[in-house]
Amino acid sequence: MLDALLSRLNRWALKHIGRDWLDYVASNTMTDFNRRWNDFIWTYDLQAIVVGIKDEAPGVKTLTLMPNQLWKSAEPGQYIALNASINGEAVSRYYSLSPMEDDCFTITVKRVSGGKVSNWVHDQVKPGMVLSIGQPQGHFCYRQQSKILFISAGAGITPAYSMLKALMAYHIRPDMAMYVQFAAAQDVIFKDTLQRWRSEGLALTTALSRPTSEDKASGKFAATLDVSNIDTLIPDFRERDIYLCGPQGFMDKVVNILKEKGYDLGKLDSERFVAHEIKPLTPEDFKAAQAEIYFRHLDRRVQLTEEDQGLSLMQIAERHQVPVETGCRQGMCGTCKLTLREGDVVGNMLGNAVYLCTAFPASNKLVLDA
Repeated sequence: MLDALLSRLNRWALKHIGRDWLDYVASNTMTDFNRRWNDFIWTYDLQAIVVGIKDEAPGVKTLTLMPNQLWKSAEPGQYIALNASINGEAVSRYYSLSPMEDDCFTITVKRVSGGKVSNWVHDQVKPGMVLSIGQPQGHFCYRQQSKILFISAGAGITPAYSMLKALMAYHIRPDMAMYVQFAAAQDVIFKDTLQRWRSEGLALTTALSRPTSEDKASGKFAATLDVSNIDTLIPDFRERDIYLCGPQGFMDKVVNILKEKGYDLGKLDSERFVAHEIKPLTPEDFKAAQAEIYFRHLDRRVQLTEEDQGLSLMQIAERHQVPVETGCRQGMCGTCKLTLREGDVVGNMLGNAVYLCTAFPASNKLVLDA
C-alpha cells in the first residue's frame, strides 16, 4: 500500500515539478533519511517506474517506463541497459527505447528461451516496480538522409519503430519505406501502429516466414525477401540508405542479398541484438607485428607489435591510446562500429561495418573510417 502511494507520488512529482527542479532539490537535500524514505528521487542512480505493461504478441511485452530526474535526453533508435539482480547475479540486457511521450518511454521485450532478463521481465516485473536502467546510448539513429529503408525482423523492429515514430510526426518527412518480417500474423509487433502508418502513406511490406493457411488466404502478407523478389518488393532499394536490424541469420541473409544485387554497402547501417564472440587468428595465420592500422577518421596510424597479437581492434586502439568510442563490448550495440575501407578483418562484421570490440586484424594493412 505504501509502495503504491509512493509510486504515485513520484510520478506526480516528475510530471508537475519537472526533472530539472527535482534534480536541484534532491541534490541539495541528500541525506540518509531521505534516501531511506524515497530512494527513487533521493538517489545517485538512474531508475524508472514501470507505469504500464502491454502484451504486444505471444511472448512479447511492451513496458512503459517513467525515469527519475537523472534521465538525460535520448535520440530515436538508441537503447538502454536494463539492469537486474536475478538469483544473486547482476545481469544487464540492452533494449531499444521509443521517443519520450508524456514523460515516459517504452521498451519492448521478447521472451527468449533461457534468457535471464527477458524471462524475469515477463514473469516478475509488474506496474509500479522500480527498475535500474542505464543512460541512452548507441548510434543506430536517423542521419538526415532523404530516402531511407528500414529492414527488420521480429524484435529487431524496435529501433526502427522508434525512428519511424519520430519521423512520422515530422511536418516534412523523408521518403521512407519499410520491410518487416515475422513468423506468423499473430507474431506481428506494433500491428495497430503499422496499419495506421500505412494508411498515412508509409510504404510498408510485411512478410511472414511461417505463415498459416489463414495467413496465406488473407492476401495481406508478402513472401520473405530473397534475391529473386527484392526488385519487386522494394524496386528502388538501391537508391535508399538502409537501416537493418533483426536476428543474426536474417541480417546475414539480407546482406548477402544486397551484395549479390550490387547494393552499395556503405549506405547500410545495422544493429545487433545478441553478443558476438569470435576467436582471433593465431600467430601462424597472422603476425600482428607486421601490420599497420590506420584510423582514417582520427588520422591515427598504429604500428602493431607482438604484444598486440590476439587483441581485438578495440583493445589495440585502447592499448595505443586511440580514442575510439566504446559501448557494450559484446558486439551488439554498434557504438564502436567503423567502416572497413581497406584490408581484412576476422570476426564481427556486417557488410563493410566492423564491430571493433569483437573483430580482429587479418591483413598487414588495415584502413578504418567512421
